Amino acid sequence: MDDGNHDGLGTYWDPLPTARRLLTDQPHLDRFSGHWDERNWRNVPGPFYGADTDSLQLGRRDAPFHLAHDDDHGPFSGREFVYRQPVGAAQTRDLLDGCALGHGGFAMDGDDHWTVPAVREWWQERGRVREWAVEAADRWSRARGEHREHYRDAAGGLRDYIAHLDHGLEEYLRGYLLWLAERRPRRPGESLPLLERPRPGATLPPTVGTAPTPAPAPAPGAGATAGEPVLASYFVAVPEPVTGSGLPRTKLLTTASDCLIDRLPQDGCWFPTAQDALAACAPLDVPAAARLYALLVPAGHAAALATDIRAADGHEPVLLARLDGRADDPDDPATPERGHQLGWEVLGYDHGLLHSWLCNDLYREAVHALGVDTDDRGLLSGREAAERVATWANGLGDTKPVTWFPAALVEWNAPIETHFEPITTEAPRPPRPWWHRFTAG
Repeated sequence: MDDGNHDGLGTYWDPLPTARRLLTDQPHLDRFSGHWDERNWRNVPGPFYGADTDSLQLGRRDAPFHLAHDDDHGPFSGREFVYRQPVGAAQTRDLLDGCALGHGGFAMDGDDHWTVPAVREWWQERGRVREWAVEAADRWSRARGEHREHYRDAAGGLRDYIAHLDHGLEEYLRGYLLWLAERRPRRPGESLPLLERPRPGATLPPTVGTAPTPAPAPAPGAGATAGEPVLASYFVAVPEPVTGSGLPRTKLLTTASDCLIDRLPQDGCWFPTAQDALAACAPLDVPAAARLYALLVPAGHAAALATDIRAADGHEPVLLARLDGRADDPDDPATPERGHQLGWEVLGYDHGLLHSWLCNDLYREAVHALGVDTDDRGLLSGREAAERVATWANGLGDTKPVTWFPAALVEWNAPIETHFEPITTEAPRPPRPWWHRFTAG
């Protein structure tokens, strides 16, 4: 499966000849009978699009880097759409496999309908789809229950869409403009058409809804050895068993990422002090395995993480205050020194959610390439190993669009005190038989 990480090729690649050949060789893939006037407004411009697809949402099994689904009819009844066009033969095959499950709701005649002005108009209004994707991804990532993995995969697809909107789609669409106008790719040294035409003598205005341009981040690992780890935040979590393919087998996986374990009171909860974290959990029915944790980030990586949070327009005031050195709580009785440092992991921030290297299929490759391994908590033994994994992962270029960084976890091995009291009612007494009316008592 091709991961879709081909942004910045600098020219437009026409996928239709490859698609037609594949459909001739394997006609069972041909499910392209969607209609342009029924297309989903979330589709990115290009030859492929989703229209009135079914609501089974199976396409992401084969094309997770190209297909996502909406929530127009509920989270389990949404239609599928194309959020990244294919730019190679392998990607085209993946997309055709995914579209084949859409029961005729996809189409590949976008070139016959898109025009240069229409593409520019879609780009000007991209803030609308970005705003929707951010809200839906945040909501789905916090889902619980038996369908948790479905929700999180759906949220992951939307976060990939957001990343593509912010980095990569503009260059693709500039190449697509030239293709629509002249049906040819860019020649060497040729400039591509602009998506936004500035007025004579005017500077290009910002587009509402796009993420702010991040300041240049330090290279992965730059300054990583300088300074001690700084306290980023407190959180409460419940370690969970993990036995999935490509993951370390452990009964007590512990991580600051929401992807693999539950956070309390809900995913994404960070607290400035230990007292705040414990107070938030006090009224809950807290599992016995829940513990208080602190996340520590090496000083050399703190600025880069803060930059990623701002670039994603993420609402993380607690993390930002700590990373910027604006939080000071010397009276906090539960400082990291009073807890027990468990070990190190590798994380990356992506639009409101910390991802773990374990949930991105990197564990097996890292063990083979670097000779590292994890303990019975799924953690690396030391900072040096975490630095190596982070630097290696950042150099791959085919993982999630995040900057991986090492992080340490501190645990307070004491149950969370709770004041939760279940509501109980006395079982109703059965009615007395009628003859009891005539008996004493």
